[in-house]
Order: sequence, then C-alpha cells, then structure tokens
Amino acid sequence: MQTEYVTHYRGCDIHPVVTTAEGGRYTAAAIVTDREGETRTLGVEGDFAGSDEARNQAMELAIAWIQRRHVVSDHYVRRG
Repeated sequence: MQTEYVTHYRGCDIHPVVTTAEGGRYTAAAIVTDREGETRTLGVEGDFAGSDEARNQAMELAIAWIQRRHVVSDHYVRRG
C-alpha cells in the first residue's frame, strides 16, 4: 500500500492509496481531509495495470468530488 503521496487541493488534503491486487494488478482509493478535519474515503472502481495509473484515477476522483462539493457549498452559502 502506498500513501506517501499527498496533494493539497482547495483546502483539502488528498491521500491516494494504491494496493497491489492479484496478478500484479492494482486497486486504488483516495482519502480526502477537509479544513475542519473531516475525512472521507472514496473508492475507485477498477483494476489497473500500473500503480501510477491507479493513483492518477484516485486523484481524479477526489478532485471531482471536491469540485462538486465546492460548487454545492458555494451555492448554499449566503454572502452578505
């Protein structure tokens, strides 16, 4: 399992987790921690040939989730 790679995006920390599966394949997930310390784990459906591909897919999923959350949050926050 690889978790040393961390990216900061829109105030969140993204930790992709890559795990070796059967036959030398890889699976991935992303752990996202926001500014308040709330953590969410996002799973990536797939069976990847390389660890870089698995990590990249986990990062893409996390960034998409953060972007959707950011848009929804901004929509419902009153600015005054």
